[in-house]
Amino acid sequence: MAVPAALAGLQAEANCPVCLDYLRDPVTTECGHNFCRCCIQQSWADLKDRFPCPVCRHSCQERHLRSNTQLGRMIDVARLLHVARSKKRRREEKHLCEKHHQVLTLFCEEDLEVLCPECTRPPDHQGHQVRPTQEAASHHRQRLSRYIEPLKKQVADVQRLVGTQERKLLELREKLQDQRQKLTSEFEQLSACVDREQGAVLSRLAEEERDIQRRLCANITAFSEHVSTLRRRLSEVAARSVLSDVQLLAGVRSSRGRCEGLRPPALYSFRLRLEACRLPPQHSALRKIIQKFRQEVTLDPETAHPHLLVSEDRKSVTFVRKRPGVPQNAKSFRTDPVVLGSEGFDGGRHYWEVLVGDKRAWAVGLCADGPSGQGGRPPAGRRRRWTIQRRAGGCVAHGAARVALAPTEKPTGLGVYLDYELGEISFYRLNDRAHIHSFTDAFSEVLRPYFWVGRDSKPLTICAARDEEG
Repeated sequence: MAVPAALAGLQAEANCPVCLDYLRDPVTTECGHNFCRCCIQQSWADLKDRFPCPVCRHSCQERHLRSNTQLGRMIDVARLLHVARSKKRRREEKHLCEKHHQVLTLFCEEDLEVLCPECTRPPDHQGHQVRPTQEAASHHRQRLSRYIEPLKKQVADVQRLVGTQERKLLELREKLQDQRQKLTSEFEQLSACVDREQGAVLSRLAEEERDIQRRLCANITAFSEHVSTLRRRLSEVAARSVLSDVQLLAGVRSSRGRCEGLRPPALYSFRLRLEACRLPPQHSALRKIIQKFRQEVTLDPETAHPHLLVSEDRKSVTFVRKRPGVPQNAKSFRTDPVVLGSEGFDGGRHYWEVLVGDKRAWAVGLCADGPSGQGGRPPAGRRRRWTIQRRAGGCVAHGAARVALAPTEKPTGLGVYLDYELGEISFYRLNDRAHIHSFTDAFSEVLRPYFWVGRDSKPLTICAARDEEG
């Protein structure tokens, strides 16, 4: 069996990795792989500066191809050996059943097994469709041959997708460069107070670039590996199709299973997140923006926890040990001392301020408005929220994950700024108008102001909207 295997290996090596047929006018790339001249030229037809090898993806510097005449002569020899081996195979001896030592002349279509006449006696294979090996081999050889063209088409399709993904890498660089230039132009017009923010934005942009490049490269690698798998299946089907009837049928189950179970990887597409210049509120330009988008926010008593007392003007809320004499409401929070704002935001820019004074524990921010209906709103812990929270251990930013904030002066009040379309929620300390933290996310639901009051008796108050002098 060593000689047939060696001849099959020689035949596989004599095939072009692109068209999967015998090499015609073979040429060699600088990375050492061989192709038909017309196949590699067609593969590089739409490329200008980088010429990746279809096998190893090595980037060739130029369209430099060396003719390999010696390989061409070896392929002629491989063709002759294949013809001679095919003639000899037809004359080889009959195969015998290992169990009954009789000639294998039958094939069971239900179990896909080669049988001798003794194997068909009851109870084995009783009621199964059994037919002569020559008839069965002709049928399955035709079925296997149907895989060849679809597999070739899959190889070509996936190679086109790989080329598309490689062009996306160039597109990514161009878009990033364009956005980087716009950001830099904005930052150059600002004073030194935005230098630190510029570095932070460019760092996020660079991180996103690395992340998208990593995902695109991983996607390209996955497609390349899928191409390699398809080529192996093609080589396997091609090699098995020229075997003897019994040899072909003996492995037809596994060959069919491997060919029919092939699925290409999912195509990765990126969407570049829009970055923008974010300025601290003490900057006069942003102070005017805050004035423009200042929002009148009030509390919604229907959402208040039973132990929370909301003032008549709905601007202040206090935790009380004894429940106020108010009826229970299906919309109210039951577990945590939480109340929501009456206003819901599904777009635009909004700013409001909250006084927390010297309360020991509190949380201020926004949350996704839960679905209304029977059963009330979900508990506070089950809805998406973006808050700054203070407890005994200091301040924590609570979004998709908890982030401990660096120790600073204890806030007596917070400014909350929402840019819905940009996907940003920012918090500022009212003591000195310093920036505390910003969340970046994608919003699709209505957002409502969120207030976790804590369990002390000191009030939490929403500042009334007012005009400020510039």
